[in-house]
Amino acid sequence: MPNEFIKPSVVAREALMVLENNLIMANLIHRDYSSEFVAGVGDTVTIRKPAKFVSHNFTGNIIVQDATEGKTAVKLDHFRDVSFKVTSKEMTLDIKDFSKQLIEPAMMAIAQSVDEDILNTVAEVNNEVTATAKPTNLSDIASIAKMMDVNKAPMAQRRLVLNPEHKYRYALTDNLSKVSYAGTGETLRNAELGRVYSLDTYMDQNAPYSLADTPGTMTACKVTGNINEKKVQLTETQAATGTLKIGDGLIIDGRMYRITKDATAASNAASNVEIDMPLHIQINEATSAYIVTKYHSLAFHRNAIAMVTRPLELPMGNKNAAIMQHNGLGVRVVYDYDINTKTDYVSIDILYGLKLLYPELACKLVG
Repeated sequence: MPNEFIKPSVVAREALMVLENNLIMANLIHRDYSSEFVAGVGDTVTIRKPAKFVSHNFTGNIIVQDATEGKTAVKLDHFRDVSFKVTSKEMTLDIKDFSKQLIEPAMMAIAQSVDEDILNTVAEVNNEVTATAKPTNLSDIASIAKMMDVNKAPMAQRRLVLNPEHKYRYALTDNLSKVSYAGTGETLRNAELGRVYSLDTYMDQNAPYSLADTPGTMTACKVTGNINEKKVQLTETQAATGTLKIGDGLIIDGRMYRITKDATAASNAASNVEIDMPLHIQINEATSAYIVTKYHSLAFHRNAIAMVTRPLELPMGNKNAAIMQHNGLGVRVVYDYDINTKTDYVSIDILYGLKLLYPELACKLVG
């Protein structure tokens, strides 16, 4: 009797469950999913924003508000993939064993990337509170809550995601005791620290920070660069002179790039900066880049940020593929065989876009 291989649909279902259980940020923000296929990476879709209404004083006639006006375009430009070789023996494992050996490590890698991408939205948030270097109380967090109050963020579903450095600073001054939280998945529950000043508080290791021992002094810049090159050119800087150190970060179009060689730039003078990964887009006109030289945490209401996922079509003629979606997430699994090397492969991917829906309902903690 021939061996029975694990079906792609079974792998896709398991991968989706593991992904959701290992996400932190994506479980805290607004999610939008549709089963409508898109042509490919870079497609733009229109979604409905969570409705906002104004309460009017009734004076005899009602004022009808149109909830359908709250629409926005989201570019699906985040395409995360993990592909790996498999043996016939591995493909005949029980799904629990297959998941433990291969699916879980793959989806944890994707979950890390999704969290990083969402947290990089700090680059687009204008509201900011400066973190105290050696706090003696939680006044910084109180200031965040005050800003959320002033901007009329609903009291329910307010979140604060702390960088590990910020978590331990404040943990030394006050008891951020863990309380029960009706979250989804062990990872989310483990990240939960309690409710502090109206904010459900979490820790996420992927929150932006500099890896440099002594970070640079540059505060703002614009860049140009060629796609697939591991460098960008600074075209404008705010300070008369400024430095970037190895390990500092540049958030460009929602992606974090690390500086790999110390750089010094003068105001409005071009300077090449080397980065750790190939640039993912072509930048011909000077575009603002967000410099990460300090620790960052992010506070937000659930509706401030949206993660939008759509399925890519299954490969033509490939019956060994499946798409699975649940609760605003969707993943695709494709099996392939290379006849030249006589090797089997499993590829798991997810396509999504991110958008600040209501920037006024978010605030970053920096320092």
